[in-house]
Amino acid sequence: MLARQIPVLDYDSATRNKILEVATISFSHKGFAAVSMRDIANAAGVNIASIYYHYESKEALLDDVFSFFTRGYKHYFEWLSEMNSKAESLEDVMDNMFNSEFIEMQDPIGCMGMSLAMKEQHRHESARKCVFNLFYKQSIDSMKADFDRLIDKGIIPPADTKTIAMLFMFCVIVSNDIRLHEYMGTQPPLACSEIYNGLKCQIASALTMGNI
Repeated sequence: MLARQIPVLDYDSATRNKILEVATISFSHKGFAAVSMRDIANAAGVNIASIYYHYESKEALLDDVFSFFTRGYKHYFEWLSEMNSKAESLEDVMDNMFNSEFIEMQDPIGCMGMSLAMKEQHRHESARKCVFNLFYKQSIDSMKADFDRLIDKGIIPPADTKTIAMLFMFCVIVSNDIRLHEYMGTQPPLACSEIYNGLKCQIASALTMGNI
């Protein structure tokens, strides 16, 4: 089984790690356009020359934020896919996605990276590619394959598994935003358990009625 390690900021330079961490937090909280390189330098406790030593522009820094997020996200989803390959029921797949171990792997920086990608996808090419490749393609294709295996085993009836996978990914994105509220100490609009129960009922009902 894949190790359940949390990917870390792992550049050789502690300064670059700090810049990347602060940039992810600042961009996620305030938006890319509202944050300057000097803001990041001040928050990171470095001089602005240090930032430009590592990044030629704010856009290059944003690209690196998504590069780090992509590495972490792929690690998470590899673990999830491995767990789903052993699933014997629809509930097993759902439980894996909301598994406490899986959620613990998703550190605050990773959650902020996902939120930032969703917010900036219509303004920056690196964000658009990140969202399309990770969420709309790789993740949905992977989840679809998981549901197709359940159909092949006769566990669930034939269904539009791509639509089911898209529902799951929608819940992943919403759950991510809920965890951001928890990290920031603010009240989320609903709990992850409510998403789980709602999705479970919706999919079970649709499979029974043949609507998916």
